[in-house]
Amino acid sequence: MKLYSAPGTCGTAVHVILEWIGRPFDVEHLNFASMKSPDYLKLNPAGVVPTLVDDGPLSEGVAIILKLVDDYPDAGIGPAIGEDRREQLYRWLSFLSATLHPFFFPYFMPQRYHADKEQFGAVKDAAQIRVDSAFAIIEAHLEGKTWMLGDKKSVVDAFLYPMANWAYGFEKSTSTYPNIDRVVRQLAADPAVQRVHRAQGTEPKVKLAA
Repeated sequence: MKLYSAPGTCGTAVHVILEWIGRPFDVEHLNFASMKSPDYLKLNPAGVVPTLVDDGPLSEGVAIILKLVDDYPDAGIGPAIGEDRREQLYRWLSFLSATLHPFFFPYFMPQRYHADKEQFGAVKDAAQIRVDSAFAIIEAHLEGKTWMLGDKKSVVDAFLYPMANWAYGFEKSTSTYPNIDRVVRQLAADPAVQRVHRAQGTEPKVKLAA
């Protein structure tokens, strides 16, 4: 298997999941320019990450994650078809992908949402309000749970991880959501996640106890 990703993006989640699976794989980190190269566009016409090449190229994070859950049932990374919590796997992967993730776009790319640079600050403020609305739902869901799907970590936690890291720099930081912050800290201490950070040349946004 080969993963095409970029440091700090949602491709981080797939990289973490591949580490959890423990099968051999390669990873190539792209930048915005190389995502638009002719060779990469043959694999992923949208010119974004992640893309996983196994039997053939597969794009879209949720599709890749579900493929990995189904292809490696013994890895314990998520409930199999017919198992308890499978519907919750669908629910939360969809929520993170279709609800939370788009709320970040105006914050990081306000120029896509307003032509007047003077309004970029307002666009970013509005994005933070929308992220907060999604985080509030996740925070409430995590009450009394160790992980997003209960007492065992899963691909849903891996998918939440990069997005929760992005918001540590927000006016209302991820650290103000104690349950989400706890999940991030648990993952940041995970050896597989630490290997991914080293491969990316990045660090967790949270400070771990020595």
